[in-house]
Amino acid sequence: MPELDPPPSPGGIPRLSLALGLTVAVFAAFVSLGGPVQLLNPAAGVWFTELIVFFGFPFVVLGGLGRPPARVTGLDSATPASIGLGAAMGLFNYAGWAVPLMAAAQRAFPRELLERFDGAQLFANQSTLERVVFVSGISLAAPVCEEFFFRGVVQRGLMSKLSPPVAIVVTAVLFSGFHLDPVGFAARLELGVLFGLLAWRSGSLWPGIAAHAVNNAVATVLFLFSQGAEESEVPLKLLVALALVGNVGLLGFARLAHGRLLAPHPAEDEAVAPPVPLWRGALPFLLTGALVVSLVTTLDWRGVTLRLYDATHPLPKELASAPELVTLRARARAGEVPLEEYYDARSLMTPARHERN
Repeated sequence: MPELDPPPSPGGIPRLSLALGLTVAVFAAFVSLGGPVQLLNPAAGVWFTELIVFFGFPFVVLGGLGRPPARVTGLDSATPASIGLGAAMGLFNYAGWAVPLMAAAQRAFPRELLERFDGAQLFANQSTLERVVFVSGISLAAPVCEEFFFRGVVQRGLMSKLSPPVAIVVTAVLFSGFHLDPVGFAARLELGVLFGLLAWRSGSLWPGIAAHAVNNAVATVLFLFSQGAEESEVPLKLLVALALVGNVGLLGFARLAHGRLLAPHPAEDEAVAPPVPLWRGALPFLLTGALVVSLVTTLDWRGVTLRLYDATHPLPKELASAPELVTLRARARAGEVPLEEYYDARSLMTPARHERN
C-alpha cells in the first residue's frame, strides 16, 4: 500500500512547505534586519534579532494560520527533570565535543580566516552594561528563540517528509549555516544534532533550550575570563581528557534520560486555534523592534556613528586594538573629544599610510 502524505497544516499549507518558506523568509530577515541592527549596537542587536527575527516572525505566521505556536512547537510543556537532564547533557557535550571541535578548527583554518571570524570582535568597544545585555542575549534569548524556530518549526516541518535522523541533521546544518561562521560550523552542527535529538525524544523544546543555554553561558564565561591572557593552543592531552570525560558524562546522562525526557503534553502537529490576524499578531513585535532601534540611535548616537565609521574604514586586528586608539575611541564615544579626532587617528593607522611611511 503506498504511503500517504501527511495531512496539511491548518491554513492549507503543508508542514514541509511552511517550514521551508519560513526558513527562507527568516534568513532574509536575519540578513536584512538583524545584521544592520547588530551593526548599530551588538548588545541590543542580539536581542532584536532573536526576539523579532527568530521568534516573532514565525510566531506571527503560525498564529495567522491558526496553529497555536507554543502547542505545535513544544514550547508549552516540559518537566523539571527533563530540563535538568538537558542542561547536564549540554554541559558535558560542551567539554566532550564543542571544545575539541573548536580546537581542531583553530588548528585547521588559516590565521586570516580565524581573525575574520574571531568572537572577540563581538565584545570590542562595549561598556560593562552592554556586555551584560549581550551575554544575557546569548545565554537566554538565543536558546529560547533559536530553538523555537529551528527545532520547533523547521525540524518538525522536515519530519513530515523525512525520517527523524535525516530531519535532525538537515536542521542542524541549517542552524549552523545561519551563523555564517565557517570556523565554528562543525561545532555548531554537532550542537544542532544534540538539540534536535532532545526535541525529538521529549516532544518539548525545553531540554534543548536548557542544553543550548548552558553551552552558550559556559562558552561566554570562559571566553570573558580568558580575555587578556596570552593566546595559545589547548594542549592535546587536555583535549583528549575533556573528550573522554565529556563523552562519558554525556552517555551517562543520555542513559539516565531514557524514559524521563518525554513531556507531559508533547507537541501536537495538528493543533488548531482561531487564526490571529497578521497585523494584530505582528504589532507587539513591530513596536518592540522600532523601540529598540529608536532608543539605540537616540541614546547612543555617538556609538552608532563610530561603529558605522569603523565598519566602512576597516583596520587589521592588531591596529584596531592598539591601546591608544581604543582609549581615544572610548573618549570620543563619551563626548570628551570630537569624533573627527578619532577619525583622523584611525586614518593615520591604515595599512596604506604605514606602507608609504
